[in-house]
Amino acid sequence: MAELAGRDDDQLAALLVARPDLATPPPSSLTALAARAGSRPSVERALTGLDTVELAVAEAAVALAPLHRPTPAALTKAVGLDAAPAHRRLTDLALLVKDLPVPALVEALGPHPAGLGPALAELVDADPTTATVTATNGAKAAEPATDGDAAAAAPTTVGALRAALRNVPASAVGTLDALTWGPPVGTVAADHLPEGAAWLLDQGVLRRLSPTQVVLPREVALAARGGRTHREPPNPPADSVRTYPEAVVDAESARAAEEIVRLVGLLLQTWHTQPATVLRTGGIGVRELRRTAAALEVTDADAALVAELAAMAGLLTQEGDEGVAWAPSREALDWREDPVPVRWARLARAWLGSARAPWLVGTRSDPGTLRAALEPTLERGWAVELRTRALEVLAGLPAGAAPDAGQVHARLTWHRPRATAPERTVAAVLAEAERLGLTGAGALSPAGRAVLAGADVDAVAAALEASLPEPVGELLVQGDLTAVVPGRPEPDLAELLAACADVESRGAALTVRFTAGSVRRALDAGLGASELLDALAARSRTPLPQPLEYLVRDVARRHGQVRVGTARAYLRVEDAAAGATLQAAPALADLGLRSIAPTVLVSPADPAEVLDALHAAGLAPVLEGPDGTVVVTGLGGGPRPALRGRNGRVRGLPAFPGAASSTYTRRLDAGDLGGVVARMRAGEEQARRDAARRGSGAPAATDPVHALVVLREAADAGEAVEMVLVGATGRAERRRVRPVHVDGGRVRVLDLDRETELTVAIHRVSAVRAVS
Repeated sequence: MAELAGRDDDQLAALLVARPDLATPPPSSLTALAARAGSRPSVERALTGLDTVELAVAEAAVALAPLHRPTPAALTKAVGLDAAPAHRRLTDLALLVKDLPVPALVEALGPHPAGLGPALAELVDADPTTATVTATNGAKAAEPATDGDAAAAAPTTVGALRAALRNVPASAVGTLDALTWGPPVGTVAADHLPEGAAWLLDQGVLRRLSPTQVVLPREVALAARGGRTHREPPNPPADSVRTYPEAVVDAESARAAEEIVRLVGLLLQTWHTQPATVLRTGGIGVRELRRTAAALEVTDADAALVAELAAMAGLLTQEGDEGVAWAPSREALDWREDPVPVRWARLARAWLGSARAPWLVGTRSDPGTLRAALEPTLERGWAVELRTRALEVLAGLPAGAAPDAGQVHARLTWHRPRATAPERTVAAVLAEAERLGLTGAGALSPAGRAVLAGADVDAVAAALEASLPEPVGELLVQGDLTAVVPGRPEPDLAELLAACADVESRGAALTVRFTAGSVRRALDAGLGASELLDALAARSRTPLPQPLEYLVRDVARRHGQVRVGTARAYLRVEDAAAGATLQAAPALADLGLRSIAPTVLVSPADPAEVLDALHAAGLAPVLEGPDGTVVVTGLGGGPRPALRGRNGRVRGLPAFPGAASSTYTRRLDAGDLGGVVARMRAGEEQARRDAARRGSGAPAATDPVHALVVLREAADAGEAVEMVLVGATGRAERRRVRPVHVDGGRVRVLDLDRETELTVAIHRVSAVRAVS
């Protein structure tokens, strides 16, 4: 508390930035901040932000603290490199206070920091084991040292250890080597002690923990290590990385970017024509995914990525009153009108900021359920940070450097050893980045750097535009009904070819083939034969070959001979005159009646609506079933209305994008931080005034974390506290209690005034204050 109180406002704000969980919710006072900063969960979270050097220095500080003060100089000697920068950072993070580790840091790093056992003082304080154990060679093991001679008997310096090991047997050397670098505890048989362990116990090198356990004391282990806490100084990975020319990276990333934009556009077109049915879990089934993959001509995994990417960018929505299908959203219309670089920029930025994990599609959850694309359970709060960190590794390498997944994982582990995803997950993230064009040939592209830097859509689009080749507006049409575009087609040409031709190959050039099916697709889209031929001729460097003209005109001649339309209701009448009368009736104008035969009319309205309108016009219609027989509606009235489909209400995505915001601790801006610091100082001053008014120097702990710390400290020390409890009715009650045990969200206390024991849920404790 005193250390934090001595920091100025800027230093406190820097602490809240470095450890954002301390500011959520804002602490009520500096005392509450100190309690929260020293709590085990917060310290655990702070440890996940340390790099390998900082973590090694923290381990060394915890290991040396029971022996002597771990100053920067002592830590430098122990770790084998300059520990001063790491020491400063650990101090800034409030993990070290006046060189000493906070208690929660000692707990978080476990009983064997840096693989070292307990100090001799801890072993002396423990109950000595008095059992005599027979060694394998028949000799008796040494009796445990007594409190008076334990420290003196142990060889705690390098010289003393060498002297103790002057005539060491080979079996003892092996035992000592196994325990020196950890783990420091060895297991032995209760009735037969190995010769090497017996010799080391006799020399004071080992100590007994129990009849079946021996331990290498910390001081002895440090002497055996030559004063070092770590075998080797921690050094960053230095393996060689493949490097590609920047032109290759640009070309590969631009090709991938164009392809992913094309695939997302094709998915939107496919799902506009036939929306993907939604499962009860919110995703799409295997059959829908395979249908989509076939339409996109990609694998199921790639189809899942494309669908997830479209959803990340807000281009998909669940439509219908019950969200029965996935279809393009209103934003998708605007997206399709944008140039390719702008479309890609929106996709790439959405991917980097999304908490979705598309690589999990097709895997099984813990209960064994198959994970589906677009289902809400694919949210992973750490995905945003992992994507950013993976790209930051690439950005930190020279331009064109393309490390593999193992090398990226090694660097991620170096920077955050306690918070690194498995290598297969890192590989999946890098594969997605390559598929999107954020990387090319495994190296970060200029456009990828812009996305990582947080540039806006226009800046990212400009970076990609610089990598894209100049678009080509001409094509070479050949007599075998193929055509070649020698480069990247202009948007208008790409749209024309997508409408009337099938792609045979992509790469430096685009090759397409005209078929009866592809020409029919263009005619279905509203193009006439002459219009299509004129458009192709305008783009062709040479006259169109006759086979292509024959194909287009032959398909056009047969096009539309059979027509298919939609109608929600039909009317059959006795003669053509009756049909004409119904069409001309003003009362039926809203039905939109249209004649498709002399005695058959169709309407876009529901059958129930048509029946009601005909009844209101004074007619006596009957309802006809699919087989032409009359349907009796019974007492319930008219038929059930049909389920609303594509014209139904459109709903937004239930879980994403943007769901990651609920997973991460919110980072405060500079204005917020200043306000939090000011309120903490004001709260601390108010707590002092309240304590002075009560005549006690101990302010009440009202912050939940602070209250927990006070309760735990009182339980450990066996001291009494004054606790304010809130009952079920909301009434506050003060009690003088002695905490017995704090665990699992509950505290067991002894009420000193009532002489009763009770267990209280932590959330009912509104304040705690230490009392004399």
